[in-house]
Amino acid sequence: MTDANAPFRHRTGSLSIALLAILSACSATFGQNSLSTAQAPGTSLSLPGLKATASVYRDRYGIPHIYAQSSEDAFFALGYLHASDRLFQMEIFRRRASGTLAEIFGKSVLDDDIFVRQLGIRRTAQAVWDSSELDTKVKQEIMAYCQGVNARLQELAGHELPEPFKSLGLAPAPWSPVDALVFPKYMGWDQSGTDTDVWMGMLVQKLGLATVEELFPLDRPYEIPTVSEADWKAVSKSGRAAPAAAIPAEAGTSHYSFPSGFEEAAQDLHRHFVSGRFAGRFAHGSNNWAVDGKKSATGKPLLANDPHLGFSLPSIWYTAHLVAPGLNVMGVTFAGFPYVIIGHNDRVAWGLTNLQSDVVDYFIEKMDEQHPHQYFYRGEWIDTVRRTEEIPVRGEPPVHLEIESTGHGPLVTTHGARLALAWTGLQPTPDVNALAHFNTARNLREFRQALRDFRVPPLNIVYADVEGNIAIFPHGALPVRKRGDGRWPVDGSSGDYDWAGTIPDDQLPAAINPPEHFLASANGRPTPVGYPFYLGWMWDPSYRTRRIHQLLSAHGHITLEQMEAFQTDAHDSAAESFVPVLIAVYDRKPFGDGTARRAIEELRHWDFVATPESVATTIWSAWFKRFRDAVWDDDFAKAGVEPWSGGWGFSGSNARQPEIEVLEYLTRENPTSPWFDDVRTPERETRDEIMARSFLEAIQQLVKVRGPDLAAWKWGKTNVLRLHSLTQQTALDRGGMPVRGDEFTLCPGDDGGGPVTGGASWRMVVDLADPGHSFGIYPGGESENPTSPHYDDQVAPWAAGQYLPLYFYASPEGFQPGQVESILAIRPR
Repeated sequence: MTDANAPFRHRTGSLSIALLAILSACSATFGQNSLSTAQAPGTSLSLPGLKATASVYRDRYGIPHIYAQSSEDAFFALGYLHASDRLFQMEIFRRRASGTLAEIFGKSVLDDDIFVRQLGIRRTAQAVWDSSELDTKVKQEIMAYCQGVNARLQELAGHELPEPFKSLGLAPAPWSPVDALVFPKYMGWDQSGTDTDVWMGMLVQKLGLATVEELFPLDRPYEIPTVSEADWKAVSKSGRAAPAAAIPAEAGTSHYSFPSGFEEAAQDLHRHFVSGRFAGRFAHGSNNWAVDGKKSATGKPLLANDPHLGFSLPSIWYTAHLVAPGLNVMGVTFAGFPYVIIGHNDRVAWGLTNLQSDVVDYFIEKMDEQHPHQYFYRGEWIDTVRRTEEIPVRGEPPVHLEIESTGHGPLVTTHGARLALAWTGLQPTPDVNALAHFNTARNLREFRQALRDFRVPPLNIVYADVEGNIAIFPHGALPVRKRGDGRWPVDGSSGDYDWAGTIPDDQLPAAINPPEHFLASANGRPTPVGYPFYLGWMWDPSYRTRRIHQLLSAHGHITLEQMEAFQTDAHDSAAESFVPVLIAVYDRKPFGDGTARRAIEELRHWDFVATPESVATTIWSAWFKRFRDAVWDDDFAKAGVEPWSGGWGFSGSNARQPEIEVLEYLTRENPTSPWFDDVRTPERETRDEIMARSFLEAIQQLVKVRGPDLAAWKWGKTNVLRLHSLTQQTALDRGGMPVRGDEFTLCPGDDGGGPVTGGASWRMVVDLADPGHSFGIYPGGESENPTSPHYDDQVAPWAAGQYLPLYFYASPEGFQPGQVESILAIRPR
């Protein structure tokens, strides 16, 4: 095992010599800047609001380790540090979630603000703060955190603010408890909100219901559920009695038609998902898994998590370690919010992936000009609930926005049909209670108690503890529909499709200590089809799940180093499924010239690992996109389906095409399917002809762009890391190094079209035999200040598959020489 004093955990087999040189220079810099505890420069300051002295030990990576005499003081110190290291990011997070971006960026982001105001995210955060469901101690800790933030703001008063504030002529307002809650509430929408329902409605209208259900089935081939039938029946009461409200998805939908103006409304809604300066969502996928002591080399569980989100500098994450009586937790936080989101304490560890369950429905409301501000519901006209909000716009007069809501939710379209949005996050849910109690949970029982308060967004929560338990909980507020499944917009006037509450917690799926001795999720189907409630259908392709199961099943006595290797694994299971079929087609009837033949040979000898040096990965990626387009685009165009940007569900790379497992099934098992026929030609094409044609087109394009020499086709030419600065100043961007992975690998890369701008936003592996022997890293640094050594010091090691040791000492005396960069004593004033 690598010594804890080493700057990084890493494997160098796949690194280029140039990158190794860069990393060596970085490591040398770390060595020069690292000081022992005794030598570390110490400073002190006095701040109002603190109860007793708190100490902050910054390790060599700038990560703060806070030692306080109460949890309130620990969170006070964290608030002060967040505001010291990430103040502009906090301001952007607050404005994005509150609908006030236009005040500083102008009308280019007005659509962002309008939609956030329609959702009422800040109003909901206020309602959470006002709710009696919020624990008293949690309120005290949040207030202490805000005091810490404001103590830093008071220090800055009358002095120079960070450069982005000066550039915008902006002074940050004091931080309130609602400010602390609003961004996590916004992330609930980011991780569960989608316009897919209206897109699916357009498909039903153009292609017909039967065709849509064929191409987007609820039960895909080759899927591996997160929780097996035996596991959810053993843990959940839903295995004993199916609820009366669980009606088959087809009920009430086969005869449904959409009113005039629906397509116009769909386009109106989609505008909110693609416009604005900050229109890109954070969602990108995720992996997590745990193995128990019978699978691990330590005899205790190991847990891994790497949430795949959009990249930026600074990172969305900020690492921190907080120690106080009853509190010893380390992991990643959001700047602006006090609690660790993903991490571990000295007894338990947890990680998160997006459940991607269907928690949003769109209701088509019956409204007309004869009944202004009313909607027709169950035989009567009912007044909408209206409110007006003022949106300041930089350089423009303020916009006065009237927001109307029906009983289903806010009306989010103004052109064409009126659509009301129902979302579980519209209700004030005390999710912060759950996160607070995750931080302090001592065992599985306490963790499951904390889960009761976690509602939005729905997540796959993987768990492990020092007692040897592993578990996974696909958990959240998951609606029960009276009728149908809400895959496309439904009639709002009858009441037939209304929600009938949410699935009771004791009937949610879960798995605890399964006989396989491991658990995993990768945004796939949570349960087999026999589970009695509809959970959704917008799962990611199952290829990452297949690979995790392959790795964990094949290995026993798994080490921490192997867990890291699995996280950075670049084996493409999708290519492994499709490429052999292509090669067999070629071998039966060769096609193309010498370049095509050489490209086929590259694929034939490929090990399906997407490394920067791989030529085959480039060929596979270029061909597979062409193949997908060749199969689907002609049929969609013939039906009049207009292309939309982005993707359905939560993955932008599916191009709103049918589920990839459907294409895999057709490719492997139904080569004469009519879907392979190109309806634009008089001939009847088969799979083999479409494969050959799309392959030759892909090779022709690669030759045009990169030249005829296949050596110039290396994957690393385009699969290059790119981290954009939050200030959108290109000089402050970072990256430029080639990285492993593609769109289907555990270590995610790009789909071949450009730089890698999203992926494993935080890699963490935890050893429950010794939680102090755990590792993590994100692509960025603790500071948003580009002149700080901790602005980007984790970027190069992250790109190289290295890890930082997560120093986890219960007292400052545990630090070893060379591990501490600075010490700060914060005293009460």
